[in-house]
Amino acid sequence: MRRADVDGKSQLLRGLDGNKDQSYFLYTLSHEQIAQSLFPVGELEKPQVRKIAEELDLITAKKKDSTGICFIGERKFRDFLGRYLPAQPGKILTVDGEEIGTHQGLMYHTLGQRKGLGIGGTKEGSEDPWYVVDKDVENNILIVAPGP
Repeated sequence: MRRADVDGKSQLLRGLDGNKDQSYFLYTLSHEQIAQSLFPVGELEKPQVRKIAEELDLITAKKKDSTGICFIGERKFRDFLGRYLPAQPGKILTVDGEEIGTHQGLMYHTLGQRKGLGIGGTKEGSEDPWYVVDKDVENNILIVAPGP
């Protein structure tokens, strides 16, 4: 992740290494919080960071890459969010506007998510999976569409 000041406000930017960028998870930070944050490796790609770690003989130089969110550690993502953000239940709507369920908070869902929506198959009895295709944050609505 990186930071830039635009018109006197600090903005969160993606890191240069698109394969390891986690700016998405910090999108709710205020301009003030971003201004007080440091992103020391946001201008580097992962191989460069590994090389620096090797040169400094750090144990992380040979550590296996993580696939999760590095600043959360071994905790479950849902538990982490629940600790810091209040749950705000809302509606789950299809792309056609039909209400088919409720969610416990938009924060618990990601675009493309298929599992854990709690809405089962379609109204017509099909068991095709649903996918999260959008979030209407202003109205607290999760928008889904059936998959293939």
